[in-house]
This record gives sequence, structure tokens and C-alpha cells, in this order.
Amino acid sequence: MDPDLRRRIEDLLLALPQWERYDSRHTLLAGILRGHPVWLEVQTEGSQRDVARRLLDLCTDPTTPLHGHPPPICALLAGLAQELAAHPAHGAEVRDLSSRLCQGRRARPRPVWDRAPYRGLAFFDRRHAPIFFGRDAEVQELIETLTTGQGRRLCIVIGASGSGKSSLVRAGLWARLEQGQVPECPGSSHWLIAAMTPTDLDTPLDSLRAAAIAAVRDHESFDDRRGFDWCRAMAEIKAGTRSLAAVAQDLRSGHPQARWLLILDQMEELFTTVPKDQAVAFIDLLIEATKPTAAGGDPPLQVLATLRADFFHHCLLHPSLKRSLARDGGKFLLGPPDLAALIEMVTGPLTEVDLLERPADGGDPVPVRWSLDPGLANRIAAEADRREGGLALMAFALQELYGACRPGRRLDLATYESPEFGGLGGAIARRAEATLRELGEDCEPVLRRVFARLVQVGEDEAPTRRRERLGFWDADADPDAGRLVQAFVKARLLVAAARPGEPPTVEVAHEALLRGWPKLAGWIGARRDAFRLCERVRTEARAWMEGDPRRRNRRPWSADMIDDICQQLAQTELLDQLIQEPPVADLLTPEADWLFAELCCTGTGHQHRRDIGQRLAEIGDPRPGVGAINGLPDIVWRPIPGGKVEVRDHGRFTVAPFHLAAYPTTFAQFRAFLDAADGFENNHWWGGLEHKNRVDVWTTGLANHPLTDFSWDDAMAYCRWLSARLGLEVRLPTVWEWQWAAQSARQAFRFPWGPDWLDGVANTEESGIRRTTAVGMYPHGASRQGVFDLVGTVGEWCLNKHLKPERSLPAGSGSRLWRGGPWGDDQFFARAANRCNHLPHSRDGYNSFRLVCVAPIR
Repeated sequence: MDPDLRRRIEDLLLALPQWERYDSRHTLLAGILRGHPVWLEVQTEGSQRDVARRLLDLCTDPTTPLHGHPPPICALLAGLAQELAAHPAHGAEVRDLSSRLCQGRRARPRPVWDRAPYRGLAFFDRRHAPIFFGRDAEVQELIETLTTGQGRRLCIVIGASGSGKSSLVRAGLWARLEQGQVPECPGSSHWLIAAMTPTDLDTPLDSLRAAAIAAVRDHESFDDRRGFDWCRAMAEIKAGTRSLAAVAQDLRSGHPQARWLLILDQMEELFTTVPKDQAVAFIDLLIEATKPTAAGGDPPLQVLATLRADFFHHCLLHPSLKRSLARDGGKFLLGPPDLAALIEMVTGPLTEVDLLERPADGGDPVPVRWSLDPGLANRIAAEADRREGGLALMAFALQELYGACRPGRRLDLATYESPEFGGLGGAIARRAEATLRELGEDCEPVLRRVFARLVQVGEDEAPTRRRERLGFWDADADPDAGRLVQAFVKARLLVAAARPGEPPTVEVAHEALLRGWPKLAGWIGARRDAFRLCERVRTEARAWMEGDPRRRNRRPWSADMIDDICQQLAQTELLDQLIQEPPVADLLTPEADWLFAELCCTGTGHQHRRDIGQRLAEIGDPRPGVGAINGLPDIVWRPIPGGKVEVRDHGRFTVAPFHLAAYPTTFAQFRAFLDAADGFENNHWWGGLEHKNRVDVWTTGLANHPLTDFSWDDAMAYCRWLSARLGLEVRLPTVWEWQWAAQSARQAFRFPWGPDWLDGVANTEESGIRRTTAVGMYPHGASRQGVFDLVGTVGEWCLNKHLKPERSLPAGSGSRLWRGGPWGDDQFFARAANRCNHLPHSRDGYNSFRLVCVAPIR
């Protein structure tokens, strides 16, 4: 450098008030040179003149690596120009020096870009670094956080939704590290940098594995680690036999200078979507892996996370994470960009980048020149400044404006201000409304179905995105929803993505859509409580399904509470979408359906089957064939085919086809006879029968339990009344009809289910219940024709006399037969061929009956 020019710069430094003290000199130069490779060599201790001379020596050293930065002397003069802007004489001096020393020397090589220069709602990844502007100061501050204190182990970038956290970390920091442009992190181009979100795959640990594999694959220096056994490593971590720190050490084997930096993006998903036990375990793994080595060296893994500020309180609920963040340097608070930075974000991608476009004929991309109206950048930036979600809204508006102005290659203020465009606030709503309108007038219900799966709202928290499988809305399941999703993806309002070997997913491009589109924001706002309830249900369902399997048959909520929840969600259109999630569907299944499912499980024990029957009676048993409808018994008839059956001691009988009631007659069905005006008290039905008084148990017995304390005479009167009311011939079964049905109409069967006894399929003495159970509690013991309880629970009156079964007169004295082996008898008496008898006037707690109809069922 010319000695005269050097002297002039030295005089400028000495004239600065800040140059008088060491601490103020340090602050001044940090503000000017921080982030430049030369900054690490700057020394501010010593006399004023000595410090100035050493600084100029450093700034004019031709061997100083630049890594894309401006020459240090030019960076120094640019900083001095800002400091001396209020002093005209000094300002003129700086401008003259800059023109002599820096004219024609660009701050950094102009990048080349062959796509749209604005990203809209999508974040900037590291490959988008050439068009990432306005965040240099924040990137440098983040670098300092990562290289000091707790930040060297675990650092969380905390900012509001739409503040640009992901873009800062990926396009700002990651890109510079990858290119070796961070002097504070020497050798960063050799680092292994992996980026993930907690819900990329089924579990956070699976997402970490996939991110690490992708990072190894993309980094030539780690070719020797492509065969790393991730399946074994993950299995050992899950089993607790190997730590994540040990895996990190093994991964870095042979690369002692390389760090493994894990970018944990959208950390809030650990608190909103991931099951709590998985989230806690994953955080514990990260904290353990980011501890210093035994020798006090840097940990094998460094974690950089991004987190929405409204979820930070969740971090404080994790003791280890709270302690880590309490240490110096564990947090980086990202605020919104200031007005100057916003202006740079508008202008930089057009004026600081060489843009290329492909000709219409498909030839090679050619350079194009764009311009923008004076005042447009200031106008857009001013509207976004200090506005909630302003950065995201501005990004989307710029993308839309770029598309609208593409024919003239000029960002036009008139277009931005036009009613059709709608300015900053209207751009996102305009695009969303236009997309919805193109789909047709009847698509609003479809919109609600889709976004019911893509939005979640926690307690006292703003709406956030929720990722869903794209296949959830396939052409067969919901073609209208699938069409809407594809249209919104094309409009860049939704984002569809997929990892290799994994099903594609879709999510909202940015939370700005949830706030900036009045139609959607209003719908979410009106259902805020319901959305929170959905998250509560999901959390409870996961905890219940992943808990102790022995408690799986007991739901954590009462039936009344479940019914209330279902009613609330149905009123807000969220229930249909929610119950398509398997754990939630199980939790919210109506109690009766849940109880029926338990009955079908062979592992359900006798006592539990008894309890299920009692609970069904309490809530109102909905099964057909168990109760009464409009004052008449509701009977399910099962067709029984004809055949020949051997009745012990009485020979072979031919059985004509008939219909048999699926269940024994229940208390509820007999009460129709008791309550009818022409029923039990009418002597018309009792000709030749003994008409006794009512029994208390007939009105107090559980409605879905088989009728007991009932005589043959009572059954005959009931059949006469019911035949008249139904217009059908209804009677008790004959002995041969009953036995043929109890053998499932098969010669070789001794029981309804087959030739041999099976444990656990009937309420006999072996069950230990020692009382009746509701009808149908043993579906595995039903006959092949679907007739229940032919064995166990109660005995059943037949039409025939005991000593002469071929006689089946509808009245008269003499013992009558009953079959079936009730709850007090063992398996021997439960055989289809077994017979017992009682006097027709006898009432006891063992006997009931079921109906036969020989007429065609209408």
C-alpha cells in the first residue's frame, strides 16, 4: 500500500473517540470485522498508534485467506464509513480512500443462479446460500455461540414462527461451514453435518439414523464409513447397551479432526407430535452424547437445534435439558430482521446475483438482467417490519410478485399495489382463494377435512404444522381431498416430500398460511379448543397403547367421557379425521363396540365376560335379538337345516328345517309380555296351564340376561301371546330340534363347536362364575349356525314330556324336558345329548327357554 494512503487511514483511526480505550477499540473492530477471516488475528491491546499500525499490517497482508470475503482493508474502510457518516469531512476522506483502494474490488464473487431467486414459504437450504441475504450479522453471532461455552456442545436457536430459524442454520451457517468459510471453525469443510426433523421417520432415532446415512453418502471424505452398521448401532442404542456418544466416536474413527454436527430442525415436534417417552429418551441420548470426553475434550457430537419460541417452556420441563440451557452459551435468540436486512432480502437476489434463464426453445441458460422500481424494496420491507409473521409473508409476496412480473423482468410497484395482487397481507390469501376456487364451489368441506390432519394446537399455543402421509388421501379413500392436496402443493402452499424408501408426506409450507389466510385462520380459531382436544386425545391414546399391556383392556377414560369427547369433536368436523388414526380409533370406539371386541378375544376370562355383560346392561345393550322394540321382543332368527338326530333311549328322529332364536329369551324380551295390556295378566293365554303370580326377579333382573325363575307353563303362555302378536307360529323347541341345533346340525358334534370339549367357551361349573351371564358372552361357543348359549348359563325348556318325548302336547301334567347344562353343571352335563327334567309348574334359577319358529320368516 502507498505509504501516504496508509498514513491517512492511520490518522482516521486515531481521530475516532472509540480508539482511546482498549475496550471501546475492541467493540468497534468487532462490529466492523467480525466474521472476516482477519478478525481472529486482530489485537487491540497496546498504545493507540501501535494498535493502528498492527491492524493495517494485518489488513494489507496479501497472504490473508479471504474465503469469498472482501479484502480486509476494504471491509475496514466500509465499517469506518458507517462510523464517520455524521462527520462530513471524515466521510469524504473515507470515500476517497475507498475509491483509491477498493474500486472494482467486489465484496464477494457474484454467484450464479438459474432458478427463481425467491423461495416463498419454503426455507433456504444450504444449496440456496447464493440467494440468502440479510442475515450476515446473525450468522456471525451464531458462529460465536457455537464456538464458546455450552454452545460448543448443544445450542438451540430460539425464535418466533416465521423468524427464519431453519434458513439461518442451513443456508447461513451450514453452507459456510461446508465451504470452509468460518475461520473460527478450521477444517469445517471436513465435518460431517447431518440435518433432521424429529418426525422425518417413525421415531426421532430413526430420523437421526437416516440423516446420518445421507450425510455420509454426500461427503466424499467419509466414503470409508458407508458400510457403517447402522441397524446394529440403533438396536444397541434402543437396548441400552451402547450410547449415542460411542456410535459418534465409531463413526468418526479415522477422521480425528472431523466433528459430527447434528442439526435438529423443528425441535418443537418433539413436544407436539412425538410420543412423550420417545421424546424424553431422545433428548437424554443427545445430552449424554454432547458431554465432554473423559479427558475434557470436545464431545463426539455437537447439536444445533431450532425451536419455536412459544415451545421453549417444554425444554424447562426436562431436567437435564434445563441444566444444559442454564449454562453459558446454550441458547441463541433470533429476533426478526431489521428494516435494512429486509431491504437487502428484497434487493440482493436480483442485484447481487447473476441470474440465468433457460430460453423457450430449451437451449442452455442465458444471463438475464432484472430491475426493480425505486421505492419498492422500502415499501415491501416497511410493511413486513415488526409485523407478526412479516418475514414469511414478505417471502411469499416476493415469490408471487416475481411470477407476476416475469414477462417484463422488473419488479413493479404498481403490480404490487394493485387490487388483484393485494400487497403483502393479501398475497397468500389471494393465492389460497384462487387455488380453492379452481377446485370448484363445493370444496370448502374438503378443505376442512384436509387441514384437520395438517394442523395441531397445543394448550395455550399457536397453531402449528402437522405432517401427514400423502397416501392418507389416496384416490380410493378420498379422491376430492387428494385432488385438493395436489392443487395446494402445486400452488406451493403445501409441501410434499419423501425420503428414499419411505412413503411421501405432506405438510403446510409455513405457519404463515394458518395466520395469513382469513378463511383458514377463522376456521382454526373457531375450533381452537377442539384442536387442543384432538392433541389431548392423541397423547392419551399413544400413552395407553404404549403402556402396560396388562392394562390394555381398561381404557383410561370412562364411557361417558368418551361419548362427550366424540360429541364435541363431531360438532367441529374433526372426529371423522381423528378416528382414522388406529390408537385414537381404539380409544374413542363406542364402549359397546369395545366390549364386543373384547368378547371376541379368546384370552378374555370368565369373570371379565361376566362384567362385560353387566356393563352392557348398564349402558343399554345395542345388540339385535337381545331386547325389545316397540313393545315386542326383538328376535334374531337363525335358520337350522333339516337332518336326522339320535336321541338317547328314544331312537332316531327326522328334523325338518326350522328357525331358532339366536339367544335364550331375556328379561327385557319377557317384560314386553308383562307390560302388554293383553299380556301376562290375560287368562286367554293360560288355557290348560297353571297361571301363577309374577316373580320379582322378572322386573329386577338385568335386561340382557337370560330369563330365570320361569316355569314351562309360563313359557307356553308367552309363546301363545307372541304367536298372536307376530302372526307366526312361535313355540318351544322339540327335544330333537334342540339337540340337532346344539350339534350344529352335524352328526359327529357333541357340542355346538365340535366333537370335543373346549375350555373357556361356555359358562359352566368350570368357569367359577356360579351365576348366569348375559346372553352371547361366549361367541366362540356358538353353533355353526350362529346360535349362542346352547351350552352353559341356563338350561332351556323343551316342548316334550320326559318319559314320552314323542308326545309334545301344549298343556298337561307330567315332567317336561330341559337341555343345555346350566352354570352349575360341569362339561359332562353340557353335552348336546344330555337331558334333564322338571315339573311344568316349577320355577328355579337354572331354567330359561328359547323360541322356535317353523313358519317362513317374513
